[in-house]
Amino acid sequence: MTIEVSRAQLRKARLGVYFVALIALVFVIVFSIQVFKGLAGPISSMNWVPIKATLINVYIDETITTTTRINLSQYTLYTPRILYKYNTNGQEHTGRKVTWNDIYDDGFMLKLGHELKRKFAASEAVDIYINPNNSAESVLIKSVIWEHMSKLLVGFLISWSVFLWLVYVLIFKLKYKR
Repeated sequence: MTIEVSRAQLRKARLGVYFVALIALVFVIVFSIQVFKGLAGPISSMNWVPIKATLINVYIDETITTTTRINLSQYTLYTPRILYKYNTNGQEHTGRKVTWNDIYDDGFMLKLGHELKRKFAASEAVDIYINPNNSAESVLIKSVIWEHMSKLLVGFLISWSVFLWLVYVLIFKLKYKR
């Protein structure tokens, strides 16, 4: 179905679509940066070498978030904080990095924190991953934590879809025909 519109109406419609496309572009940029940050570490550490490390200190950090200004809903989120030491090529190194991103939640990270506290109490070694090119660089979990990444990927796909649809509308649908 085609609707006849004047040039002035078409110009107003284009301005509206440009404005919404600009907002969608901001979301595309923000989600793209977040997805890049979430995947860059795990991709760069694919060839890192596993090694045993001794836990020196473990505690679970918590933060309380609210969803409204009047604090109707409060959530307590957790992340493990650790200090570990390991030896490579006769040198002792220490590390603190648990994951590539500082993630707080009440699921995976809380369970991981309790597991690390149990291993610390039992003086049990943990597997960490070290950079073969720089043995002072290490991380406990080198893989993507999909529990958190999946939400970012959904936002990433939706923002790109909306942006590309708006570009399609601007290029192919908002034309003046006479």
